[in-house]
Amino acid sequence: MAKLVSKVYGDALFSLAVEEGKLELLREEAEAVRQAVTENPEVLSVLCHPELSQEKKISMIDEMFGKDMSEEMMGFLNVLVRKGRIRELLPVFEYFETQVKEYLKIGVVEVSTPFSLSDSQKDQVEKKLLAVTQYETLEIRYQIDESLLGGMVIRIGDRVLDNSIRSKMEAMSRQLSKVRLSS
Repeated sequence: MAKLVSKVYGDALFSLAVEEGKLELLREEAEAVRQAVTENPEVLSVLCHPELSQEKKISMIDEMFGKDMSEEMMGFLNVLVRKGRIRELLPVFEYFETQVKEYLKIGVVEVSTPFSLSDSQKDQVEKKLLAVTQYETLEIRYQIDESLLGGMVIRIGDRVLDNSIRSKMEAMSRQLSKVRLSS
């Protein structure tokens, strides 16, 4: 259910941003609100409190962000309060950011290797990924996973390219377990 809520409201914010030509502005504002709420978790707790009226919650949001945010962002935050969805603020902004990155052709990539890669190896990985994807730029996070033994695992969104020695050995083991030895 939470994924559906974040998708519905994230899509709404994204559509508004594109239609109004304010994609970068709303992206920056969403990040500012996300950061403020993340650094001060009690803010979201108070905004989610069931005994606090919608008017009081909207007044608090206006006090905190009204001077620094666009009319569109303030309207969006008010809708989240009025619809009882302010609790989903962070997942909504996360989904919105994902949509913005797709729109701007920015790929988010996780690369796992059993050891640290050199800068030239990282450059080669990035060039290869740019050549085989539709993305114009990449945000690559490298992590070390010693259980891989060799090779690498690349995750782009929900796609996984597993070219690790560990996965090749597991596949070989499955194939060998199917072999029958005759006596």
